[in-house]
Amino acid sequence: MTDVTSFDGTRLALSSWGQPDGPALLLVHGLGLSAESWGTVPERLSDRYRVLAYDLRGHAQSGDARSGGYALDAHARALDAVLSRVAPDDGPVVVAVHSLGGGILLTHLAAGPDDRIIGAVFVGSGGSGVTAPGLSARHLPTWLQQWLRWGWWNALRGGVWIGRLVKPLQALSDRMVRRAAFARGEPEELVAQVRDSFLGSRPRALAGTTMASLSHDGVALGPALRAPTLLLHGSADPEVPQDEIRELLSVLPDGELVTVPDAGHMLPLTHPDVVVAEPHRWMVRVAQAGSAAVTSPDL
Repeated sequence: MTDVTSFDGTRLALSSWGQPDGPALLLVHGLGLSAESWGTVPERLSDRYRVLAYDLRGHAQSGDARSGGYALDAHARALDAVLSRVAPDDGPVVVAVHSLGGGILLTHLAAGPDDRIIGAVFVGSGGSGVTAPGLSARHLPTWLQQWLRWGWWNALRGGVWIGRLVKPLQALSDRMVRRAAFARGEPEELVAQVRDSFLGSRPRALAGTTMASLSHDGVALGPALRAPTLLLHGSADPEVPQDEIRELLSVLPDGELVTVPDAGHMLPLTHPDVVVAEPHRWMVRVAQAGSAAVTSPDL
C-alpha cells in the first residue's frame, strides 16, 4: 500500500496488485465502504492486469478531508490525483466504479475530458445520488433535496455513533443493510461485512459525502463519459432502479448493459465471477479498439 496526496493535502491509501507494467484497471468504491468491498476481484484479475484501488477521502485507511471537504467535486479531484499517480504518462487506464464511485467519475469528467481513461465499468451504479433505496435524488425538487441534506446529516452521524455503541442494534442494522444493498437470499456474512464497514465509517465523511451527492444527476453528466462504458446491474438491486440504469445507458456515447439476474447492489461480493469476467471482457474490447496488446486467456 502506498499513499497519494490529494489536491488539498488529504492522504489517500492506494493498494495495488499484479505487474507494474500491465494494463491498468483502477477500482473506485462506494459510500461507507473501502477498497476491500471489491472482495476477491482485484487479486483474481491481477495475473492479467495492474489492478489498483484506493479508499475515498475520509474512508477506511485514507485520511480525513482537509480544506476540500466531502463535496463530489473534492472526491473527483482526489480521483484525478490518483489517476496522476496511476497513469503518470497520460494513461491508458480503465476505471471500474461501484455505487457512488460512478458519480465521482462522472463529476471528474464533467470538469473536462480525460484522455487517460480509455474505458469504464459501472458496477451497481447509475451515477446519481440516492436519498433512499430506489429513490434517486435527481427527481426531487430543490427544497426537498435541502431538507433531506439536513435529515441525512443528523441521521447518518447519529446512527453510526449509536450503532457502534449499542450491540443489540446489530440485528436492526443488518436488516437495514440488507434492504438497502442486497437481494433476497444473499449471504448473511456479506451483509455483516457491509454493516461493519458502514458502521466503521467516520460519521462526518459519511454524512458530508451523502449530502453532497443528493443533488447530483448522473444522467445529465453521462454524455461527458465518451470512453466505451459497460454497465453491470443486478436485476434486484434495491439501491439503483432499473429505469435509472437504462436512462444512463441512453445518454452514453458508447455503452452496453449487462443485467445479472436476481442480484443486488453488492455485486463484487455476491457475484465475483461476473465482476471478474465482464471487466476482463471489457478490457480486451477496449484494448483491441485502441490497438493495444492484451491477451484474452480463458478465465
